[in-house]
Amino acid sequence: MGFKFLKIGILFTVCLGIIPCANAACTAPQPLQSKLAIHPDAQTYTELGAWFGNHGQYSCALDNLRSALKLKPDSAFLHYLVGLSLFSSGNTEDAISELQQSIHLDPKALKSRLVLADAFARDQRMKDAQEQWLAAIDIDPASTIARHQLASSLIAQEDYGAAVSLLKPAKRDEALSLDLALAYGKAGLLNQAVETLVEAIHSDPSSLRLTNALTTVYVNQSRFQDAVVLAKKSLQLHPNNLEAQRLYFRVLVLNHDPLARQLGPKLLVSHPHDFEFLYLNGIIYRETGADADARRCLEQAVSLNPTHYNARYNLGLVLAHLNDAAGAKEQFEKALALGDTEPQVRYNLAGALRILGEPDEANAQLKRYQEEMQATVHSSVAVNKSVQAEQEMNAGDPQKAVDLYREAIEATPNDALLNFKLALALDRTGDVVSEHKALDQALQIDPTLAIAQNQIGYLASKDGDFPTAEQHFRLAVQSAPSYTEAWVNLAATLGMESRYPEALEAVTSALKLDPNNSQAVQLKEGLSNASAQH
Repeated sequence: MGFKFLKIGILFTVCLGIIPCANAACTAPQPLQSKLAIHPDAQTYTELGAWFGNHGQYSCALDNLRSALKLKPDSAFLHYLVGLSLFSSGNTEDAISELQQSIHLDPKALKSRLVLADAFARDQRMKDAQEQWLAAIDIDPASTIARHQLASSLIAQEDYGAAVSLLKPAKRDEALSLDLALAYGKAGLLNQAVETLVEAIHSDPSSLRLTNALTTVYVNQSRFQDAVVLAKKSLQLHPNNLEAQRLYFRVLVLNHDPLARQLGPKLLVSHPHDFEFLYLNGIIYRETGADADARRCLEQAVSLNPTHYNARYNLGLVLAHLNDAAGAKEQFEKALALGDTEPQVRYNLAGALRILGEPDEANAQLKRYQEEMQATVHSSVAVNKSVQAEQEMNAGDPQKAVDLYREAIEATPNDALLNFKLALALDRTGDVVSEHKALDQALQIDPTLAIAQNQIGYLASKDGDFPTAEQHFRLAVQSAPSYTEAWVNLAATLGMESRYPEALEAVTSALKLDPNNSQAVQLKEGLSNASAQH
């Protein structure tokens, strides 16, 4: 009998032939039922439980697995299977208890830790979930499941630095490459996201997911022509793949490429009820003044996906152009209610309200539009200045980068990450006093910014202030338990204070995350030698 993971579950052995079980509500393969009559042992009950679990009959699975557990109460594997069945059936609380018992019996039970982490995550106990994913990585550093789940959790918590620290040294498959690129992208490091995806596509040029992700980054960088070239290459590799066709069409529309007008109607003929093809053709028709066709496509798109605010906004624009102010107002208001944050929606809503004789509400929307436009302009300035600053850093001119980062911060002063980037640029110029001020400001905005805590700790350790350094390194790993560099720095600081047992514990945590980290390997050897001499 073999068991293996399939997502969060296991693939159970499947047999043929069905007869009633002891539980009238359960049916099982005759060979297994006959085997149970001859050998009512833990192994047979386990096989029956496995079969039921694979067929989604969790109550029947639990009956048989618990029978097996009565015969082998100290089996970590059986506690795991019971916990998995409970988790799969939605009973998270009892599942957690069984999975914890499995781990108590076998601390190296990798599958138990992975499912327990999922159970904690479902229960919104994210810190507990992250501890289990870290333990799983300690058991199997090559576990892509654990790294993917932990990275996804860190990214969801906007701890992009910790996600990068976790993923960058790992051997990455498609999923981990996408995770790393996403972490870079969310942190505003689009060039690093591009490098990650280009490297991954070089290893797997036919991957649609990687191509889609890199195309998205190119679009975010306004590199529309690069996006078109990449999407076209993907379509050439997958000429009959609907998603490849969709990606190519999408970037053609974004690039306002005339080829979109030729391709769009063809795709719509072959897929007349596809939401995205209707929506994108609606945009093309609207932009070319074909209001009747635009209205037809966009109304069908909204009917298929009523929660898509961009489709509603574009439909509102068409209706406004057709002098249907009431219809336009309805679509603009629904777009805003669905989460559309583009200031232009309020501007067009104000126009429709004015036509409908609602000047007060129109003025209120116009005021909101002006406020949001100002915020958008400031955000755009900050992004552009930050991109330029990063380019200057890469070109070897940190002083120019400092000036540009300061201009970016002037536009958006409450951006903790920008203040941290300013600090790094200042570090390159040797202006430690200003660097410290920038780091303090970053942490005032976001005390959980682990990369800033780590950098302040680094500055303190350079000054020989090891207690302060230790404090900040501990705050860094507390905020980001998967932050390898901070664990190494904490271990080195504790070593400088001759606190060797604590230092070895910290460097061991680093090596659990990245077993091949050369700094951690060398540090552990040095700490072990120093500890042996005391």
